[in-house]
Amino acid sequence: MIKLSLPLRAACSLVAFAVLPSCGGAGTSSTPAATTPAGQARALEDTLMAHHDRAMTQTEQLFELKAKLTAAKAPAVTTPIMAKMQAADQAMMNWMHHYQAPDSAAPASQRLTYLQDQQRQLAGVERRLRGAIDSANAALHQLPAAGVTPTPATPATK
Repeated sequence: MIKLSLPLRAACSLVAFAVLPSCGGAGTSSTPAATTPAGQARALEDTLMAHHDRAMTQTEQLFELKAKLTAAKAPAVTTPIMAKMQAADQAMMNWMHHYQAPDSAAPASQRLTYLQDQQRQLAGVERRLRGAIDSANAALHQLPAAGVTPTPATPATK
C-alpha cells in the first residue's frame, strides 16, 4: 500500500469527491417514477451518492482530527486511534476505487441489486468513519493540555 502525505491524501480525496458524483448521471431530469425498477435504481443511486458525499465530509473530519492528534504529541494515546482512523480512511478509498456506476443499459433489477450491495458496503464504511471520529474526539477530550480541541461531531444519519 502506498502511504501518501496528508496534503497529497487530502488532494486525492478532493479529486475523488469532485469526480465520483458525476459518474452515474445522478440528478437527471428524466427520472421515471420511483415505483418502477428503473426509477428505484435511479433513486437508490442518488441516495448512494448522498451517502458518499456525507462519508467524504467525515473523511475531511478525519484529516482535521489527525492533525490535532499529531499536535497532541501523546503517541501512547494517539497511535491506536490514528491506526483506526487510517483503516477507516482506507476503507473509504477502497470503496471509491471499486465502485462502478451501473451500466444504464443493464436490466434495472441488476442495477438495483448492485446498488443495494454498494449501499450496504458504504454504510459499513460510514460506521467505521464515525467510530474513528468518535474515538479521536474522545482522545482529544482526554488531552486538554495539548492545546487542541475536538472537532464538533456531525450528526449520524441513516
